[in-house]
Amino acid sequence: MVDTAAARRETSTAAEHSWLGELALRLLGAALQILATWAVVHALTPDEAGIYFRGFVITLGLSTLLRGKYEIYMAQHIIGLRACATGISNGVLLMQLSRRMLLRSTLLCGVLLVLTADLDIQAPQLQTVLQTYLPFVLALPFFGLASLLGEALRAANRTLGAVVAAYAVNLSMLLAVALAPPDASLVLYSWAFLLGSVVSAGVAAALAWRAFPVTLAEGSQPMSREVLQAVDSRELIGLARGALLWGPLCILSIWAPAVQMAQYAVAARTALIVDIFLPALNLTGCRETLMATQRVLAPRRLLVRQLAAALVYSSAFVVPLLVLAPPTLALYGKPYDSHLTVYALLLGVQWINGVGRPAVRHAVVAWDARRIGVAVGSGAAAAVLICAVTVATYGALAAAAASLIGALIVNGRAIAMALSDGRAGESPSGRTFS
Repeated sequence: MVDTAAARRETSTAAEHSWLGELALRLLGAALQILATWAVVHALTPDEAGIYFRGFVITLGLSTLLRGKYEIYMAQHIIGLRACATGISNGVLLMQLSRRMLLRSTLLCGVLLVLTADLDIQAPQLQTVLQTYLPFVLALPFFGLASLLGEALRAANRTLGAVVAAYAVNLSMLLAVALAPPDASLVLYSWAFLLGSVVSAGVAAALAWRAFPVTLAEGSQPMSREVLQAVDSRELIGLARGALLWGPLCILSIWAPAVQMAQYAVAARTALIVDIFLPALNLTGCRETLMATQRVLAPRRLLVRQLAAALVYSSAFVVPLLVLAPPTLALYGKPYDSHLTVYALLLGVQWINGVGRPAVRHAVVAWDARRIGVAVGSGAAAAVLICAVTVATYGALAAAAASLIGALIVNGRAIAMALSDGRAGESPSGRTFS
């Protein structure tokens, strides 16, 4: 009995140390996010910052479109514990999907490089702009790989790995500001982003290999035709998801002045600290809900409890950030402290995503392509249309409001689908997930 009690104390102490270490790493990730944003907007003028953050839209938006179907299929495989049923381990599938995503990204990167080289000759006045955005184009394969691996880690509830992998980009931004001479051009900061993306891809690959062990020989196996067809069938939903996430921001970056782009980017990067902490609560669709074989009542009750818990924790985290919004934005100075409404709306996007996360994960496993396509497609169409109509008048506010409306549509439909599923323990075809 003494040995048992001692073992329990050791286990409790180890768990406490692990929790404290994870909290420290997440706090570091949030601090780096805010510090990197603060450093860039103080080193650059608002117009220069807007041009710089437009480069982020090029890399992040295009990479989301390129990897969408791979992320969705990988999430289904991990959350639904399908490795045993399919005979394909998570590590093998992730390596196969990563290769195909890298091929796609590299081909698009090559096409864009050819186009920019032609523009450089045909329109010499664009040379400075093209030099600024060249590193963002080159970063496409690296950032896409880091994001795909990070999303796989998130699907496996190893959200800390995705946070740690993002350190590199923020650290590269801080180093660029610290080492750049006073008259440094935007090109230096752009190349720093490329360097951070390369390092981030390496870190994410190491963390993913640790989470999903696989040998090179296993990962080199060709993907089966059935898997290829299943992945390709998710193309439209993946593209709609990319339009939902990045459509309003792409419209803003094209039609709004650079200073509006900078103001939105500051608010968005600050609001993203919510996403650093909320997944750590491990509320994202427990396997009991996804794998339950009982009929209707028990899975439904469990899902309702998870949604209620997600509502409580998301609100408890976001409401204090809303209260502290004025002093938070004041850290960045003029003209960034005047967009409190934009920041509040983007916090609302993070809040609704946190509340709906259990239902979204449930929908990923209980895959109904028609209903999911309608949910994501309608959310994306609403977000893009609203932003396109109102951006000329309201600028960054239009993009933030459109993003919130899109998030409300998608998460609201996901929650409705999960709660109305009369057979929560079965797939749409009638087979139990287990």
